[in-house]
Amino acid sequence: MSSEDRRLVAVVTGANRGIGRAIVRRLLLQATVPLIVYLTARSVERGQQTFDELRREQLRWPAEEPAQQLQNELRFHQLDVSDIDSIQTFIEYLTLMHGEQSVDILINNAGGVVHQQPDTDDEGPGRVVRTCDAKTAYQTVHMNYFTAVNMTSLMLPRLRPNGRVVFMVTALAHLGIFSGDLPKVLVSDELNLNGLHIIENGFISAVGKGTYSAYGFPPMPFAVAKAGLIAYARMLARVFAPDPRGLLFAAVCPGYVRTDMTGPYAPLTPDQGAETPAYVALVDAKRLRRHNGGLWKQLRPLKW
Repeated sequence: MSSEDRRLVAVVTGANRGIGRAIVRRLLLQATVPLIVYLTARSVERGQQTFDELRREQLRWPAEEPAQQLQNELRFHQLDVSDIDSIQTFIEYLTLMHGEQSVDILINNAGGVVHQQPDTDDEGPGRVVRTCDAKTAYQTVHMNYFTAVNMTSLMLPRLRPNGRVVFMVTALAHLGIFSGDLPKVLVSDELNLNGLHIIENGFISAVGKGTYSAYGFPPMPFAVAKAGLIAYARMLARVFAPDPRGLLFAAVCPGYVRTDMTGPYAPLTPDQGAETPAYVALVDAKRLRRHNGGLWKQLRPLKW
């Protein structure tokens, strides 16, 4: 077996900037677990630029074990998670390079906030607003929930033993923002993927009709979409519990991080925001298994 065969394969979506870039950087520069890290991005130009920047930094970075750190290999591949054909093309490439079971770590980072008025001049802490018009709800839920679910569903058969899937979420998507029966439904062991889709599509429909509050939804499309991913991680841990591969799932809140999405007033740097997702991606499987499907923040499990 070659040395490459022994390295773990990690995939990070939406990784050309912000937290995604910082996660790739942390994985690349760590010297604990030898990795092949796939930096993926929708834009070839921006993805290649980020690849070049991080590769140069890796070569300059002082490490306690530089030889081991340099075993880590950065690769770039174009990937548009909103396009099924793009996902399939990427999976075919991974299969060619690494075999049918080709991935150890999948970090679903791609997503974002849809601004109701993207040309606003407001750069203050309120620039990411809780909008709830029908178009915003549809775009936000599809950008953050459905794309991550599609990506994960197609990648699940490709995960290796002890493979893990990380979903980037927000602690703002806690159960307390919902009312009525929704909190109980979201944590139910009877909830399946079709049921989750019904909830997310139901929110979009209710926003269009102006009845979202009557159905227990808050006027927060981003949080509703991310709550769907938290529930999805819990569901996957339950459904795949009998799977002999021992798959692991986690939802991770990076905290309030300064990015293009949040603006300059957030207190955390992207590197600080990347700490917990990178930790969960590499932490000992026994620790992660005790909280399989759970929510994490600041290196610790967090009650949803």
